[in-house]
Amino acid sequence: MAEGMKNLRTKALFLGIAALAMMGLYSYFIADTIMTRITDAQMTKVDDMFMIATEERPFVNYDARYRLKFDSGTIQNDAIRLEGKIVRIKKYGWRVPALSWYENVVKIEEVQQR
Repeated sequence: MAEGMKNLRTKALFLGIAALAMMGLYSYFIADTIMTRITDAQMTKVDDMFMIATEERPFVNYDARYRLKFDSGTIQNDAIRLEGKIVRIKKYGWRVPALSWYENVVKIEEVQQR
């Protein structure tokens, strides 16, 4: 009986760790959307990345080969053009200030005001 409980706990622990890992990978690789206002964007790269400041938080914009994203210059131009406007930003990744990690922008589009 004791051996069966130990086996069950080991399996439960393994499944819990696997579920946490899958949630982490999912949240990093699957893009989500946020609505905000762009406060600053420039065509100057910092550490080989464009920066986009919004009312919510800062984002980066860089080419990501593993995502087949090669249009960071176009996206940055859109960010500059839409500065001061409400936009919908599609992004992925995590914001971890202690590690200087930012979410990467995939797409920016203006939200039409009614």
